[in-house]
Amino acid sequence: MTEGKIKRKRFVIIFLMAFLSFGLQFSQAFAEDTNEKKEWFAIGTGTIVKGNLEQGKKSAIRMALFKGVEGYLVRLLGNQVVAARFESLANEIIPNLDQEIETFHILAEQRVGDQYNVFVKMKINENGMAEKLREAGVFQAVDRSVKVLFMVSETRRPVEVFWWQDAAAYPDFTPTELALHGVFQDRGFNPVNRIMDLPPSDVLSGQFSANILPEDAIQWGRLFSADVVLYGKSLILDDKLFLNLKAIDVRKGVQICEKPGSQEIPPDTVDSEKILDIMRNCVNQLAIDLCPCILRNISTEPELTQPLVVTLAGISQPRQFQTFSEFLKVHVPGVNTIIPSGISDDSMSATIDFQGDRIAFISLVLNHQNLPFPLHLGQTDTDNILFYIE
Repeated sequence: MTEGKIKRKRFVIIFLMAFLSFGLQFSQAFAEDTNEKKEWFAIGTGTIVKGNLEQGKKSAIRMALFKGVEGYLVRLLGNQVVAARFESLANEIIPNLDQEIETFHILAEQRVGDQYNVFVKMKINENGMAEKLREAGVFQAVDRSVKVLFMVSETRRPVEVFWWQDAAAYPDFTPTELALHGVFQDRGFNPVNRIMDLPPSDVLSGQFSANILPEDAIQWGRLFSADVVLYGKSLILDDKLFLNLKAIDVRKGVQICEKPGSQEIPPDTVDSEKILDIMRNCVNQLAIDLCPCILRNISTEPELTQPLVVTLAGISQPRQFQTFSEFLKVHVPGVNTIIPSGISDDSMSATIDFQGDRIAFISLVLNHQNLPFPLHLGQTDTDNILFYIE
């Protein structure tokens, strides 16, 4: 081996070691940097044909930009949505990706033989990209069975509003709730309408503060048959909105995601529509990370069934219990089998195999618009469920 080849080999080794070292150091700050500045990084390679160095460099930059946007889309949407809507992405989004790149900078570049390599930092127009994804119908690919309940307090000093203090006393959505509903529905989730689907007051009682505990959020989530509870705080000051959101998987009973954010409020902004637009922008920025995080981490395993002993009291004829059983089979999701287990003068009981827990079953029954007759929940000394015909 000649001395020139040895020197060149040493140079390549040293360059690779330096590059890998730089990459390791850079990767440690990657998550923080992308979260705060919304910047994306990628390496691209282009071929130098017939000595055309400029064209090789342009090809390398183009590849890097493609790879950066592809990484952004996978993180935003998740692997399953990308696979399900790959045709739309390939035909409508990727060919025009340069339209949604606000800026890019070459951080490093190197020619190796007939190859030109670039390391690029770019900033993506996320609002524009989100609009293109909506137009292409990509967000609608998210599984709409992911039902999300919002429990986010809203503070405009000195007033703090949170609906779970008295669920029946807050018949309107706060601006924060409106923003959350709109953004998450656009991204394919199924927001809970806590006004229309209000659970009975005697199912869950107690004093709740604005700083709701995770275990209380889980209980409320079960009452509304939600898959996810998104809870936290919205603080509106004179010149800034602060928002912190946490997601809990109701089935597993654990927190799976968290994201804080803020948005500047122009001076003297008092118009409610302008405030709502500012909230939507802030929620949308948080949703870029939260939605993929929820979809990646939510439990997809089917819930185990369990037997529930249910008693219908106040009946005047056996036909009423039969009608009630037919209602459960047809209208209450999760009911598998109903086996009669007891009878007395004015009541009948059955053991019901239900996919879910006791609270979810009660909520599904009492909140259903097709109840065959008015019911209210009775009190028992056991876990048995007692319904009275009114």
